Amino acid sequence: MLNAPDDEIIARARKGDRTAITAIYEQTYPAIYRYLYYRLDCQEAAEDLSSEVYVRMISSLDTFCPQEVPFPAWLFQIARNLTIDYYRRMQHRNHLPLEENVINVTQDLTRSLDGRLNSVVLRQALNRISENQRDVLVLRFIAGMPIGEVAQMIRKSEDAVKGLQRRGLLALRSLLIEQENHHA
Repeated sequence: MLNAPDDEIIARARKGDRTAITAIYEQTYPAIYRYLYYRLDCQEAAEDLSSEVYVRMISSLDTFCPQEVPFPAWLFQIARNLTIDYYRRMQHRNHLPLEENVINVTQDLTRSLDGRLNSVVLRQALNRISENQRDVLVLRFIAGMPIGEVAQMIRKSEDAVKGLQRRGLLALRSLLIEQENHHA
């Protein structure tokens, strides 16, 4: 769930206060990274774009209008736009990402593999549903955003977000059951 910075920290950050900018980064980075990771299915790309979110945040803080959209929704909109740009750029490339799966030998190997497989299966299933459904599910359940903020961010009504969430969950459930039956 996203820890939303309070209005005073945002106001200080808008004036260039580095401590406030650092506080915003520390409060919001985990949720932004998780969102990008589940959207991109690539750790390196998620890390790169997470950094870019904050570069753009800093350069655009003077244009942020708290009356129009909550700060977390604004940050996620930046992340979403970067994701769209990323996929547009990737359409013009013809390569596969290299996977590095380094497991710390002190970890419980079984638990680590189960978690990794569950995460991979979930990301694969998310990639098979519509982009709007995927955005809603990732923002609601991975980033922990409330329906109202998701609606503002993707510029849809709350009822439309609820519908996308319901249809996305049904589609995801069907895909995960199909995946489970395929491997049983």
